[in-house]
Parts: sequence; C-alpha cells; structure tokens
Amino acid sequence: MTAITRVFSSVLNILLICALLAIPAHAASMKQAKKAIAENNIEGAINELLPLANSGNSAANNMLGELYLNGTGVSQDTAQAKIYFEAGARTGHLDSLKNLNIILDTEYKQELLVVRPAAEGGDSQAQTRLGRMYEFGYGQNASPKDAFIWYNKAAAQDNLAGAMNLARAYNFGIGVAQDLIKAEAGYLAAAQRGHVDSMFFLGTMHFAQLSQAGNDADRQAYAWLRLASDNGHAAATAMVTRLKIKLNDQLTTADALYKEFKQAYDN
Repeated sequence: MTAITRVFSSVLNILLICALLAIPAHAASMKQAKKAIAENNIEGAINELLPLANSGNSAANNMLGELYLNGTGVSQDTAQAKIYFEAGARTGHLDSLKNLNIILDTEYKQELLVVRPAAEGGDSQAQTRLGRMYEFGYGQNASPKDAFIWYNKAAAQDNLAGAMNLARAYNFGIGVAQDLIKAEAGYLAAAQRGHVDSMFFLGTMHFAQLSQAGNDADRQAYAWLRLASDNGHAAATAMVTRLKIKLNDQLTTADALYKEFKQAYDN
C-alpha cells in the first residue's frame, strides 16, 4: 500500500467513524424526546426537540407544533404551532403539511364569515378574495364556476386584482371556456395601469407564444416581464434572464420597448 493510499484510507475511516457517531446522536435525541413525552416530561422533550428543529429537522418541528397545538405541557398556542408546522411543511414533511392544513382550514372558514357578506354587499376586494377562495377551495369546496362569477363581479367594479383574476380565468379556462384573446386583453388593460401581476401574466403569454404579438412576442415578453421584475416579481426576474440570452441581437430594441413601457405604465 502506497503512502497516498494509506492517507486516503485513513481519511475514509475517519469520515465513516464521524458519520456513525453522528447518526446515533441524532436518533437518540428524537428517541429521548418521544420517551420524555410518554413520561409526561414535556420540558425534557422540548429540550431534546429544539436543537433538532433549529437545525431543520422536520419531524422535530412537527412534534413541537403538536405540543403547542394541543397544549400538551405548554400553553396552547395555535400561532406558535403554525410556525413549527410551516417549517416542517417547507421540506414536504407529510404530517406537518396535514397539521398545517387543519389550522389553515379553520382560519379560512372563519375568514369566510367576514368575506362572504362583504362580497355579497358589493365590496370588490372581498369579491376578488371570495373568488380566490372558491378557486382554490379555501374553507369550502372548490368551485371554478363560482370563482369566475366573483372575479367578474369584482372586475366590473374596476378592481384591478379582480380584472387580473378574470383574465387568468380566461387564460386557463377556470370556470369558463378558455379564451386567450380575452385573457390577453384583460391582462393588458390592468398592466397598463401598473398592476404588477398582470404585467407578469401578460409577459408569460408573450413568452409562451400564446399572444397576438406574433414575431414581436419575445420583445413584448421582455418589456413586460422586466417591468414586473422592477417591481419585485421574482419569477419575472428569472424569465428576463432567459430572454436576454434568447433575444441576442434584438436586446437593444427590447430594451427600448421596455423603456417606452416604463415611461407610460410603470407605477
């Protein structure tokens, strides 16, 4: 065995030993936490769980959330439980997602008690929100047709968010037959008044070659998406980067169009 081989072998052995030492310590903490809960030693369980949760362990975050949600050995605190469940849910932890959805469903049902009467009373902002709640099934069964109805009511009152959602309904066929021409017209009208999400969706229609812009679609996409990016839209920023490469020698004219739109429409 050469000197280099011996060194390499030693390094591998050290790494293996470190890994073997680390795994039992991690497992022991979760095991001790469960044991402490079984013995009603909640303070001990929390002491075991907190370092794991702070390091991103999803199961530990979920377990802490359940303690606070149920008030097990601690003051019941739904808001604190939600924070822990959200941390677990961000990693795709199924139990955390399930527990978070229980809290959210309760919150949405309470929200509906306020939103629905306001929407029925003619409040355009509430109408837009109720449309979203129908579209995504927040606190009630999803109903694309009802979502479209409420977006239409809000848009009729000149609510820009409602107009954008109505255009999106036509764009994706949400509760209505898909109509890309109506979608583009709706996005454009709201984008020209400075509505950032409308700028983004209009830009994506151009980007996907689904608009009426024809050969000018990429330039139009760049201008609108860059305006959205200027206003903090992260997804638009990523698409602008791709378009800069795609446009190549057309980038100068695309920049000119962006400046023209910015002067006329930017809020």
